[in-house]
Amino acid sequence: MENTAREGSVLVRLEQLCKSYDGEQILKSVDLTIKDKQFVTLLGPSGCGKTTILRCIAGFETPNSGTVFFEGKPMNDVPPHLRPVNTVFQKYALFPHLNVFDNVAFGLRIRKVPEKEIRKKVLNMLAMVDLKGYEKRPVSKLSGGQQQRVAIARALVNMPRLLLLDEPLGALDLKLRKDMQLELRNIHKQADTTFLYVTHDQEEALTMSDMIVVMKSGTIQQIGSPQDVYNEPANAFVADFIGEANIFDAAMPRDERVVFSGAEFVCVDKKPARLVDVVVRPEDVEVVSPFDGTVAGEVLASLFKGVHYEMTVQVGEDQWIIHSTRTCKVGEVVGLRVAPENIHVMKKMFPTSENEVDAVITGKTDETGKNIVSFDGEEFPVSAPGEGGQTVTLTLSPDDIELCAEDEGVFSGVLDSVVWKSNHYEMILVAQNRRWLIRSQVDEQAGAVVGIRFDPAKLRVPQAGGEEQ
Repeated sequence: MENTAREGSVLVRLEQLCKSYDGEQILKSVDLTIKDKQFVTLLGPSGCGKTTILRCIAGFETPNSGTVFFEGKPMNDVPPHLRPVNTVFQKYALFPHLNVFDNVAFGLRIRKVPEKEIRKKVLNMLAMVDLKGYEKRPVSKLSGGQQQRVAIARALVNMPRLLLLDEPLGALDLKLRKDMQLELRNIHKQADTTFLYVTHDQEEALTMSDMIVVMKSGTIQQIGSPQDVYNEPANAFVADFIGEANIFDAAMPRDERVVFSGAEFVCVDKKPARLVDVVVRPEDVEVVSPFDGTVAGEVLASLFKGVHYEMTVQVGEDQWIIHSTRTCKVGEVVGLRVAPENIHVMKKMFPTSENEVDAVITGKTDETGKNIVSFDGEEFPVSAPGEGGQTVTLTLSPDDIELCAEDEGVFSGVLDSVVWKSNHYEMILVAQNRRWLIRSQVDEQAGAVVGIRFDPAKLRVPQAGGEEQ
């Protein structure tokens, strides 16, 4: 009866959690609720803050602000050894001089549990992690997967309410990692505890989790079941990070209609918007004759992947990735069709189609008579009317910004996101607390520090009616 009562109750709650290191904000007002007995995965790229969340819950880090609650009680001032949690790290931190039994029994002996009870608990736990008969085996003689299971057994034998797992499969080879994903899921089902798992591997998250928390740059982008996060991504970052995806710039002229890749498609979304993003999963594209498709294109590449062919099809300026059991020859023209329910419309990550900056007219002019304006500590000549001290709004197209080395740019900053959009990379750069939207053919990694430069003549002043001077 007690287990039933606990099922689904809130175990951990994070409220407005913030954490900085050396002036860099790693967590930005994170709110998160973890229910009892869930398998929750924090998923995101390196540096997104997922391990910092785990360490704040464990008590290894103290947040700068915000609170960690455990069953409604604040835990910020509770030391790690008094919290009802245990942690399994990527490096398992087993004691090399102890055998399997003594490694698992270590925590119980620290708590001075009677040896008879220790033996019973350890043997039961080893049976749960499929290591029965390994009690006397030196841990140095175990495989990576076996060592990981010893680490899990050592953490679980103390009956923690919450088990924290910090990329525990990262050191294993691919086949063993896949095997251990299923093992961990089975262990979770048998154990009377909650798992909070940290990884950057989307397959691990989709395979094991009840709930996935997708993170980027210290913020939560989406929370949902594996099915929801994959099929209904909140934005282009989530769509790109979770599985393969075709992502397009699009517009909704009216309800249940969306225009992208040069054609109008039927969708199930309403609330038309001038600018949206669209994601279509490769397996949801149907290959038909050129005359039966909503769009048609030429097959650029076709690779056999065992259960399907992966094809690249050029449709106008866009490249579509398609997974199909039908094989097509390179150079063949095919039609593509997508069912309305498989077209997912998303809100854009950047609020406008162009960069907008408020600049101050300095009162100075250049040799051609253009006003000199200033923003973010730099000055530029622009064709902007006005007097000194006035503020003017300028726009700059994402296509007019060039990436360069950090020390060669007008501004420099960190690439907050990089998403392939069928024919270009869409990037968001954070520089001096300003976000810049960039469209580029250059492939850069999110998190990279780069510079940007542009021709000041491209800075424009919007006019009434949408025109610019």
